[in-house]
Amino acid sequence: MSAETWTSELESKGSVVFPPRRGRLAVRLIGFALLMVLSAWTNVDHLRADGVSGALGVLRLTALAAFVYGTALTAWQLITNRPVVTIDAEGITRGRNLPWSGITSIDAPTGLPLARTVQVNPADRRTRPISIPQDNVEDLEALTPWLRSLLDQHRD
Repeated sequence: MSAETWTSELESKGSVVFPPRRGRLAVRLIGFALLMVLSAWTNVDHLRADGVSGALGVLRLTALAAFVYGTALTAWQLITNRPVVTIDAEGITRGRNLPWSGITSIDAPTGLPLARTVQVNPADRRTRPISIPQDNVEDLEALTPWLRSLLDQHRD
């Protein structure tokens, strides 16, 4: 979608909702599940052969725990269709709301090519920023100036 589409949706519906991109999450789930199975397999092999000892054994178990976590988190996101990013007249919501008056800046997209995010920075330093990932919005390069223009409109 483009900034024009988002603007017309905001004007007509009162909000723009970016649910998780299910295809992207399905690919991630397959990847994590495959890594989890392979990691479990190698852990079982090493357990049978010589036990789990030393730094390498700890690293194997840590990797397995990370793959289990990634698989479970991604499955949860697919099942619940969360987190959803919502842009409306009140502000930006992703699990919690950050009102336009409480936003100081919106950063340019950062991160690795398949894991980029746009960070929305709150005025109150005790409040955590909201990150908008590619899991919700494919074109972060178009989203950033659009959000900045909305922020400017709400400052006037």
